[in-house]
Amino acid sequence: MFRDSDVIDHFHMNYRTLTRWILSVRKNYRKVIYHNWRHAFNVVQCMFAIFKEGKMLERLSAMERMTLLVACLCHDLDHRGTTNTFQAQSSSPLADLYSTSTMEHHHFDHSIMILNSEGNNIFENMDSSEYAEAISMIETDILATDLALYFKSVDHDFCYLVVLRLCVQEAHEVLLPG
Repeated sequence: MFRDSDVIDHFHMNYRTLTRWILSVRKNYRKVIYHNWRHAFNVVQCMFAIFKEGKMLERLSAMERMTLLVACLCHDLDHRGTTNTFQAQSSSPLADLYSTSTMEHHHFDHSIMILNSEGNNIFENMDSSEYAEAISMIETDILATDLALYFKSVDHDFCYLVVLRLCVQEAHEVLLPG
């Protein structure tokens, strides 16, 4: 996926470092029912399919493609299988660290910890401005996975109308082809 998204050559990534980083990310997923390595891999595979089938490879910059792949793999790192609400209500140490989006902040920080571990810096050949941009984009992408915040900002009536319109359109095409 990284090779086919043309980010390895673009950012002069060391293939061994990338392989080590992927294995380190995998190792840092817990064996929980849902937010595990398989889920992360499914998410990155889905993103890659969107790149390929949605013709996004041409529309997204190399930086956007690379940070989306990294964020998809890291978005649930070290997940405990509990919600942000549970973390807050149980006064967990993580909830004490982060005031909002507890788990998402933890996933991002864990991503940085892996990147900073010896032999895992897949961004080692970036200049300082590229590195800062990559980290900022990954943080934005991972924090955006807090669905509680997403659903608060979504206009549900608008979404309902869009989904309804798509369903009606699809039914029309099935029932009245041509």
